Formats: sequence, structure tokens, C-alpha cells
Amino acid sequence: MVDFEGFYRGGELVEGVPHTGVPWDIGAPQPIVVAWEAAGRFRGHVLDAGCGTGDNALFLASRGLRVTGVDIAPTAISTARSRGDGVEWVVGSSFTGQFDTVLASALFHCLPVEERPGLMVALRNAAVDGALLNLTSLAVEGGPFEVSAAELRAAVEDAGWEITRFGSDVIPVAGVDDLPTLPVWVVEATAASRSACAATTP
Repeated sequence: MVDFEGFYRGGELVEGVPHTGVPWDIGAPQPIVVAWEAAGRFRGHVLDAGCGTGDNALFLASRGLRVTGVDIAPTAISTARSRGDGVEWVVGSSFTGQFDTVLASALFHCLPVEERPGLMVALRNAAVDGALLNLTSLAVEGGPFEVSAAELRAAVEDAGWEITRFGSDVIPVAGVDDLPTLPVWVVEATAASRSACAATTP
């Protein structure tokens, strides 16, 4: 697994690639998160899973939402705390609570392939029935962060999420020469009723 704590401290993200900054730390919320908020796709208690340095979480809190930001890297959480108040910051890799909305911005591709389905299950377990999921994942070919549409769709649906939109877009990144954006998969989904799922399980 990638050493994200080491990366936030200045180490390499991928072996042989010099550290030139945290590419997803653009100093502002991701535009797609802003668009989701404007479209009403955040409500109630929001989980920002893999919140990084916190700009998405802080933006959502500024819009009056209750937000919990969770990240495995203590340095990322420390940076997030220094940027603003109004968010419950948690260092860890588990999600405790029952959330009305789940944001997974550029998180799915960070895990090894064999751990990605478990991530989606963990996010579903932390969500109430009917909760909204807003997810982006890199849509690149080759390398440790490769994610196919089929892999992502299967992981989301098998975990108990009903996809309402599956598409593609780009996200801005910083500090990557001649590469201002990266392609991503975009998923919008709703947490299926657990009782309905149980009734249809043989």
C-alpha cells in the first residue's frame, strides 16, 4: 500500500517519481464537490472519507453541514486542522457513525485492488439507508492507480449502493508539470435499504 503519511511528509508517492507537492491539494474544494453541493447532493451528517488536507470538508462545513473528515495520514489531518474549524477530524482508516452523505473524493484508486471492494462495504456500513454517495476515482490506464469502469461499478453495487449516475470528468491537480487536470470516474449513488437487501438474499 502507498505510504501516504510519508508522502505528506515529503516522500515519494510512486517509487522513482520526485515529490513536487501534493497534487490533489489545490488550495480549494474540488469543483465537482462545489457542484454537488449546489445540486443538493449533501445533506445531514457528511462523512468525508480520505479527506486529506481538508478543503472539501471545510467547504461543506461552511455551507452549514455537519462534517466528519477521516484520513489515514496524521500529517494530512494536522494540516486540515490548521486550515479551519467546524469539522470533526479523525485519524484512522475506519468509519464510525451513521452518515446521511458519504464523500469519497479520489480515494478508491488509492487502495490496492484487493482492498477496494471492502472500502465500499465499509462506507455502506457507515451510511444510513437512503444516504447519498458522491465518489470520484482516477480513470487512468496502467500503474498502481488504474481503475476500470467495470471494477468500480461492481465494487459500488456489490456493497449495497444503487448507482444513479456513472460518468467521467476531470479534476484539477497542482504541481504536476504540463498536467493541470486528471481524468476521473464520477459516481453518484444511494444506499439501498438493508431490509430490502435482506429480503432478496437467498
